[in-house]
Amino acid sequence: MKNALARAQHQLKLPEKRIVAIALTKINSKASKLDYSSEQARTIKISAREYQKTAGLKNRRNAYRDIIAICETLIKKQLTIKSNTITGTKTTTINWIAAIEYETGRGEVKITFTDRIMPYLCAIENRFTEYALTEAAGIKSIYTWRLLEFLTSWSKEKEGERKIELNKFSEMMEVPPSHKNADILQKIIEPAIKELQKRNWTINYEKEKTGRKITHVIFSWRKP
Repeated sequence: MKNALARAQHQLKLPEKRIVAIALTKINSKASKLDYSSEQARTIKISAREYQKTAGLKNRRNAYRDIIAICETLIKKQLTIKSNTITGTKTTTINWIAAIEYETGRGEVKITFTDRIMPYLCAIENRFTEYALTEAAGIKSIYTWRLLEFLTSWSKEKEGERKIELNKFSEMMEVPPSHKNADILQKIIEPAIKELQKRNWTINYEKEKTGRKITHVIFSWRKP
């Protein structure tokens, strides 16, 4: 996906994120937007087996039940992409999918991506984020998955370092406004780091203060 999409506000819960991620693996990121101009081309099949593997579920029957329920909520979800312009901040809001389709007993669902989202998914030559679905399979927190995407988008190499304003990072992670800075560190960042560390990532972060207030975090990491 393009970096702009990786860093957008996805408004997805973890199960919805899994469905979208599975579908993204079936998009040819090198193909042109014209190749996905038809609704048929933008329609992706997702099987209960695929979701079961990605979510780490034991029962496939439960997986099929789950993906139907998840897609029913996913069709209502939007993503928000912000970019800087000469006059200010440009905000674009897009629906993830335009349609869902399933038949009882088939063990699969079809989702159709919207036409507006395809420029972020295909004809990608530079400024992109790429990782294997297996890297995220079984992740237990949406914040862990988003941190994985951010770190990957910030460096095409296996390792990197990034300083980011805490308020901006909180907005990107879609942390509820009720969370204070200490909550963001203790309840969002640190658990996400620990979960990636269990997957053999090497991650550290430092806090930077302006006066007595923590205003920035500095991440340093190395992927397995």
